[in-house]
Amino acid sequence: MRIVYASLVLMLATACGKDPVSNVDCPSGLVSFSAQVQPIINQNCNVSGCHGFMNEAPFQLLTHQQVDSAVIYGNLLFAIKHQSPVPMPRIDPLLPDAYKMPDSLINIIECWINQGRQNN
Repeated sequence: MRIVYASLVLMLATACGKDPVSNVDCPSGLVSFSAQVQPIINQNCNVSGCHGFMNEAPFQLLTHQQVDSAVIYGNLLFAIKHQSPVPMPRIDPLLPDAYKMPDSLINIIECWINQGRQNN
């Protein structure tokens, strides 16, 4: 019984330790939210019908606080990698799937997350 209890405690402790963010090659120095991350979000997520001012999505991604909340509570990284259990909607009905950002842009966002999601 003690072995089962110890195994359960160990599994819970490791499961709650850290977000499942993989190791990616990051540029030297800190990734800048205002110079790198926000422009990527603006060009890819804050488009008509999505997460901008006149959004149809359930939340906006216009400020650091909104993007940070999406990382913490909304699994932003899983969504942009298209690994979320809830798929992103199709903007253009002629496209088979929602547009996926290039991996190079996803890596910049992932580096920013790994570096602590600073408002810089």
